[in-house]
Amino acid sequence: MGKKLNSLFKISLLMIVFFSVIGPNCCIAAGFLGGMSSSIANFKKVGQSSTGNIDTTNVVSELVSVGQALTFIGTGVLIAVTAYMGIKFLTSGPQEQAKIREQLMGLLVAGFVIFGAYFIWKAIIDIVSII
Repeated sequence: MGKKLNSLFKISLLMIVFFSVIGPNCCIAAGFLGGMSSSIANFKKVGQSSTGNIDTTNVVSELVSVGQALTFIGTGVLIAVTAYMGIKFLTSGPQEQAKIREQLMGLLVAGFVIFGAYFIWKAIIDIVSII
């Protein structure tokens, strides 16, 4: 009976602490969300009254630069890892070379993923720029 009361006391104490910490934050969040709904309504009014078009050439140029930067980073990492694995392969014994060959297959797959993603990205950008 004493252990149950002790655990019940601990649970109730934890709940009191939890709600005393969370309660004020919930009130602040509710006030923030109330102000957010008026901002959303204003944003919708501005969007409905505006008749401007989106300039797709700027969007495409920004997307192309992001894709090129990611491909550049991926290529750099791929080259560095290939050089490291090559040096490791040359300096290791036959059993370790077998393990490295298995890891090189993963490196090959990573290369296909990086360059395949770039070509898919480039194809999507070309299609969007035509539209």
